Amino acid sequence: MSVTKRRTRRGVPKAWTTVASAAFGAALLSANAASIAAPVQASALLGGLSNAVNNTLGTVASNLNGSKQSTSTRDAVAKATGGAAQPAINKYTGAVIPNGSVLLLWTGDGCASPVCNPSTAQDFLAVVDAEPNSTTYGNVIWTAELPSLLLGSIGGGIPNALRTDSHNDPHHMLAYTSYISDGSDGLAAGRKYTFAGGVITKNVFRYDITSVRSIKKAELAVCGSQVKRSSLTDDFIVMPSQGGGHKILYTYMGNYAYAPGGTVTEIEPSRTAPTALGACLPAVPDVVALTTETIKQFGILGALPQSPDDGPLLGHAGITEYPGTVKADQPRNPTNYTSYPDQRASRQSNQGLFFLGNYDAGLESVPHGMALTYDGKYLATSDYAVPASIGAAAVNGALGALCGQDQQLGGIGPLGICGSSFGASVRVWETSGTYTKGKTKDSLKPANVYKNNPYLRSVSAVPDGPRIEPILIHEENEGLMAFGLPHQSHHCVGQKGWINNGDASYDAAVSPAGVAANAASNVNAQGCSEGSSNHVPHKGAFTASMCGGVLFYSPDITLRGDEYNVYGGKGPYWRPIYDVGPCTGVSYFSISDDDRFLILPISGIESPASIDPAGSVDFDRDYPREHSRRVLTVDVRPLLAKGKADTQATKIQCDFPAADASRTANTTLGLRAARLDKSGGVSGRFNVLKHNNEADDCPRIRGVIGQFETGPNGEGAITSLSSNVTQPGTGYARLAELVPELRNLNLGGIFLDATKTGGEPSGTGGAPGSGNLNSLQNMYTHGGPHFTNIDRVGYQKLPNGEGGYKDLRPSALGLPRNQVEGGAEVSGVDRYLFIQYFVELQHVPLPGTGSDGDRTVCIGKVDRTTGATVLDTSFTDELLGTPCLDFDSAARDAWYWPGERGAKGGAKPHAGIFERDGANLFGPGYFPAKPVNPDGDL
Repeated sequence: MSVTKRRTRRGVPKAWTTVASAAFGAALLSANAASIAAPVQASALLGGLSNAVNNTLGTVASNLNGSKQSTSTRDAVAKATGGAAQPAINKYTGAVIPNGSVLLLWTGDGCASPVCNPSTAQDFLAVVDAEPNSTTYGNVIWTAELPSLLLGSIGGGIPNALRTDSHNDPHHMLAYTSYISDGSDGLAAGRKYTFAGGVITKNVFRYDITSVRSIKKAELAVCGSQVKRSSLTDDFIVMPSQGGGHKILYTYMGNYAYAPGGTVTEIEPSRTAPTALGACLPAVPDVVALTTETIKQFGILGALPQSPDDGPLLGHAGITEYPGTVKADQPRNPTNYTSYPDQRASRQSNQGLFFLGNYDAGLESVPHGMALTYDGKYLATSDYAVPASIGAAAVNGALGALCGQDQQLGGIGPLGICGSSFGASVRVWETSGTYTKGKTKDSLKPANVYKNNPYLRSVSAVPDGPRIEPILIHEENEGLMAFGLPHQSHHCVGQKGWINNGDASYDAAVSPAGVAANAASNVNAQGCSEGSSNHVPHKGAFTASMCGGVLFYSPDITLRGDEYNVYGGKGPYWRPIYDVGPCTGVSYFSISDDDRFLILPISGIESPASIDPAGSVDFDRDYPREHSRRVLTVDVRPLLAKGKADTQATKIQCDFPAADASRTANTTLGLRAARLDKSGGVSGRFNVLKHNNEADDCPRIRGVIGQFETGPNGEGAITSLSSNVTQPGTGYARLAELVPELRNLNLGGIFLDATKTGGEPSGTGGAPGSGNLNSLQNMYTHGGPHFTNIDRVGYQKLPNGEGGYKDLRPSALGLPRNQVEGGAEVSGVDRYLFIQYFVELQHVPLPGTGSDGDRTVCIGKVDRTTGATVLDTSFTDELLGTPCLDFDSAARDAWYWPGERGAKGGAKPHAGIFERDGANLFGPGYFPAKPVNPDGDL
């Protein structure tokens, strides 16, 4: 297949998609190398690029020819089965793998311009074979598209003619559980569903996933034009109840016009969007709410009562929108939660346009991440950003110093407000624990802590730290995108998996002696009772600032907003526990079901001056490989072992790295760590630099996928590209780079050709991490690992004994969740998926986020005992043969997707989940009084 003959479905001129010459390749990343401390070294990798690309294209063409034959067979099977993917076939025995596991990936079309071809721009759900024994492991085996109706989406508050099957920018879906109906909710009993949303359109879709290999077109549950006061769809969750029916809740980050004032919104699982004459029946916007929410950020009208909107008129019937704004008198930057607070007057209030001058975190309701406590009593959300400012986030980099901190102007530059307004707070709501079909305002109940919004139990904020950043939104507390809660109610002292072998940091727990001590333990979670001295409750919570680059922890998220905590503030207190660095893109993490490990994606975002001369000021500033794309396995047992940490003796001590006025950003981040390694060499190489104050209860890194740090500036290995650089992509224009690149006369930074959008992750080159995720496209589009999800269903055991299927339903026999009743126990290896795409928003049209990604889906494997982590290099692209599955390579342009999508070109996956037929993804929706893992051996 010739590059020049590829379809240019994104509207990019063919000249932009021509593969770069060898001379260009040799100079690609070496220009301006002297201007940065740790340049990406690529000239050696890219020498002779044209020949290598031609060779790669030949391989791809061969794969495509083979693909045509397999496609013919595949389509014949689908037709014979009435529209279904063929079953997985064991490559060792030739036998069918019954009910094989799959990945469901919520995916957007690859169009990257405001005007797309309406016949090829459909968004969809992709099904990928997730059985390692299968002959088609890692292959896309099915796709299911969306219904096409008019008047579904909202742009800037005005209904438009875009159809509901495109321009959604698919974002989140039910990711921890699926939903199985018992028939009491109006759906067919025994059918299983997932729900997914369009971040831009506000649309919500319902897929019947009862048979994962024959998923049909989705149903439209909510048209974006049918909500009255909300925008920007994000996280989804199944609400708890005592019976079989459950409501679905999801977050909207902004008000109706994409401005401040997000909601938590409730629908029936069976809701079908009202329509007429092939178009969505819209609701009438709540103009009063729109007006008041938009001006509350200035402290005006903040005390007005807030009540859920469940008006049944027109298209709004069956929708409840719970507002999150409240006058809480909660400081946006609590200085008592760290020993190194940012005391500057300018940092005590919000410096973004939409919240300019606001001191009360309660008024900054922009909910994104969401989770339920293990018992289902509390729902918590994290505040990320005002939607309109996300679409214009690239403006901050475009205007450079004008968006920075000019000390002569009190910390705000001439245009320091620049449009981006990020959140720094967490909201907790009380759940009703009940379900009544047809009832609105059903899932949440008043907590009666705040008079003007009784549904909120608490609002708490994370602290800003010692770093002084040239770009305001890179301060430590800005942009709480991800949120997570423990899954277990507690652990017992001496329980298997929780023995620290005399070391509070749990380093000794992963040493050979520590592993043996844990294996020998007979103590399980039923060996202690609540209130006893050996009972350690898991009431904590985690959140992360995507822009600030910090992971935070609160040991008791259940505190009321009118209760004082041990640090003297009201409600939950938050401590910084791991500082990655400015604009490192600390993203959508996952917590293992046993609560011991947290999978933390670092998208990197920043790129070197040779790639991004306009925005490279922060790149690898504090230590080499600071902005390398990677995924960390974080051991969080030192934190959870402190329980509620509510006394002076037990309170969390972990904190920011100390201030250091002699360094560029006033921080010791990235200096050599002083703490001794007690892991026996197992994980010491992952903890060589300072990312916190090195207190005993600070978390430790146990494994990494991607290129990882080896030492401080002047000693550590520098960031370098993945060795897979010859695979071409499909070029496109990046509106986000228009202003800064024109300012630098660098048109190549706007019009990305096939080389800059190409390249793939590699299985080597990341030492001490596993593999290298610094692909060309990740570096040029400022993306990297963003979304993660842990496999909760399992897979057929491999010949070496690894693997097995999990059954998450409670069992009368008390089996752990890593064993199907009547089957063998799963081995000690877990796996997770991660996706390297954020959301670029160029088709809105707005300048965009400035952060995209190489649009690959990868698999990581984790040892449950030590946390050792590797990239699964057997999970490869079916066309390229490289690690990870690339939805947007040039090879996808001419590829025929199975199922409904057909030959519509590349795509952008954002979220995913492991599934198989009949798997009851236990969790939210069923909350036992006791731990669901009595043996403690997940």
